[in-house]
Amino acid sequence: MRFQRLIQIPVFILFLVLLGFAAYPLPAWFEVDVFLRLDPLIALGSMAAARAFIPRLAWALIIIVPALILGRFFCGYVCPMGVTIDFSDRIIRRGGKKHGQNAFENVGRFRYLKYLFLAGLAGTALLGISSVFLFSPLSLITRFYALMIHPLALMIVNAFLDVFRPVFPAVGLESLSFVTYKVPYFNTNLFVAVLIVGIFLLALVQPRFWCRNLCPAGAILALFGRKPLFRRRVSEACNGCGRCVRACPMAAIGEDFVTTAHSECIFCLKCRDVCPEHAVSFGITGKRHPPQPEIDLGRRKVVGAGLAGVAAAALTMTNLHHIHGGETPRALRSSRLIRPPGALPEPAFQARCVRCGECMKGCLTNTLQPVWFEAGISGLWTPKITARLAGCEQNCNICGHLCPTGAIRPLDMEEKKHAKVGTARIIKTRCIAWEQDRTCLICDEICPYNAISNQFAAGHRVTVPVIDENRCNGCGYCENKCPVTGEAAVIVEPLGELRLATESYLEKARKRGLVYQARGGVEDHFILDTPREKGKRKPIPLAEEEKREEISLPPGFILDE
Repeated sequence: MRFQRLIQIPVFILFLVLLGFAAYPLPAWFEVDVFLRLDPLIALGSMAAARAFIPRLAWALIIIVPALILGRFFCGYVCPMGVTIDFSDRIIRRGGKKHGQNAFENVGRFRYLKYLFLAGLAGTALLGISSVFLFSPLSLITRFYALMIHPLALMIVNAFLDVFRPVFPAVGLESLSFVTYKVPYFNTNLFVAVLIVGIFLLALVQPRFWCRNLCPAGAILALFGRKPLFRRRVSEACNGCGRCVRACPMAAIGEDFVTTAHSECIFCLKCRDVCPEHAVSFGITGKRHPPQPEIDLGRRKVVGAGLAGVAAAALTMTNLHHIHGGETPRALRSSRLIRPPGALPEPAFQARCVRCGECMKGCLTNTLQPVWFEAGISGLWTPKITARLAGCEQNCNICGHLCPTGAIRPLDMEEKKHAKVGTARIIKTRCIAWEQDRTCLICDEICPYNAISNQFAAGHRVTVPVIDENRCNGCGYCENKCPVTGEAAVIVEPLGELRLATESYLEKARKRGLVYQARGGVEDHFILDTPREKGKRKPIPLAEEEKREEISLPPGFILDE
């Protein structure tokens, strides 16, 4: 097996294993988002857009150091996108026409695009708009495996178990007869699949088309790896057979078979392995370096791409749904845009979030889903709580610990409990108790903090649900469990959300008068009957009392004296 494969395969398996461990409970022995922290585009782009140094991404800056020594070694050995493209290229290009003219000078008409994309991303970052999620290889491939491959793999495993379930008892595997894996569902997964498959299909044009021509992260490494310490060397034994040129996946070798575009070389060693004369080697060159071909990239193109990025960011900021930092202009924010607990204030959250999907994949209840344009163009694919699908589990704080950029703060359980994401509201016209005057206690029963209580109200035979907003932290279990078909009768809205960049959620909640306690031993607050005295209700007029005596209450309910 070639040396490259000896490194690529274990590293890629490690990537998949860590992605699998991105689930509740989160392992304490390793940082499962380490691959995302190694992407220099994520690090530089997020820091530039957020106007802040992000310590969690410092590892990506260290990756630049090997580029000075080995060039784009990261692209050829570590990047999961590169490994996946190598695999897809073998399938897509199998039996296809081989490109005989694979020299650097003959197939370089698209190479400059990655530098223009990098300049454009820098332009958007100048205005505080992060666009790295559109081009970051680590973000794209993590999203692909987390939101598409992971659910499909679980469906295949479940199908396998269903087929062989009758056989398990006969072979002594009775325990497997009851095993079933819950398959998560994700919004926008079809679009993600089309996007990534489209990148794979570019192999029909050139091998590793993405890595050669489009990847801005590769452009960063190429800039630092233009003159690496270890380089490709060709001895006088070269007979000009051209096998090295045909074998090079990056078309980094010149048409004279000797010169090399080191900024494009990924150190895969294929040219060395196929050389029949063993004329190719890699090592430290002397003081006199042979000339190398360069990409023809004019200054005007770079400046133009940067200005195009600035213009794109400006258009994004003038979008109707773009959420600004100040009160003016006031954003037309969707009432259903509920961010995860611990999410930074919206502008900082969007600037740091790279849409990798780690938080969504790890979410215990599958409530975190990517959004389309509810937060404007700049908020595309950012996570939100989808309470109708599932509530936010009170004993889970995994999303913040999985976020590689700190867009969601890593909170402890007590802090997370006080990170209010919104407030529940009852739509009385849809509520079974309020509208149909029929008994329903589900939202009261399911609320973890006793924020919902069932009370008597004038004109109703049965008790109706009422929400104490100071007890509600917006977890969404009431909306999830509401038995009404379609839109729930109780919904969570961002009203009253608490989003802090640095302060303590616990202290801020106390200052606001928010009270989050377990249900046990907590008395209901009779909000409809305020003012009240010592927990008793107001006196009821005699006429009303005579009416209430005729009411037949459900078992377990009594009228106050």
